[in-house]
Amino acid sequence: MILHELIDYETLRVIWWLLLGVLLIGFAVTDGFDLGVGTLLPFVAKTDTERRIAINAIGPTWEGNQVWLILGGGAVFAAWPPLYAVSFSGFYLAMFAILFALILRPVAFKYRSKRDGDGWKAGWDWALFIGGFVPSLIFGVAVGNVLQGVPFRFDEDMRIYYEGSFFALLNPYALLCGLLSVAMLTMHGAAWLQVKTDGIVAERARRYGSIAALAVIVLFALGGLFLWI
Repeated sequence: MILHELIDYETLRVIWWLLLGVLLIGFAVTDGFDLGVGTLLPFVAKTDTERRIAINAIGPTWEGNQVWLILGGGAVFAAWPPLYAVSFSGFYLAMFAILFALILRPVAFKYRSKRDGDGWKAGWDWALFIGGFVPSLIFGVAVGNVLQGVPFRFDEDMRIYYEGSFFALLNPYALLCGLLSVAMLTMHGAAWLQVKTDGIVAERARRYGSIAALAVIVLFALGGLFLWI
């Protein structure tokens, strides 16, 4: 029996939305602390040994955690091909920035220890920071734009187009959501470091995690106020 005879379209659409939600939440929960640790790296680790401790805290898990994002992209392609197409064409620069940062992160993991020079390691440490901060910011900006609505149109052949620009995505509310995302994932990463490390690294993680938690509360309240006004 054909699937649409068993499940009506509205029910199937809800099922796909739930599936996509589970995949994106899984990515935020699992890879979120990886991104948070990368963002915190210049602040919680001051020496090479401390940075090595922080990196080792996410070393066994970061690669597998990215699979959630790949599955989420596959779910969008399977369920809503037009949405997939217009997202990757209309948001090309934003997608490129995310992919660049996510690709930079594994390169930094692999090459950081290839040489012993301080400058060499410091450069890759900042690459890990970029690989954590940039996706955290852009994912939040994306959510902010989705909450506001994004301008699309269909032409006479029912092809969908994005009518805005890259800089139109960087509106005040979207940037506020981006900062909220950075604060949330930083708090997440700090909590992970407190569990997986000890000593001065864990102490600094606790301190910055408290600051990030306070920032989450303030930014979340500002976001709600922005929508209410």
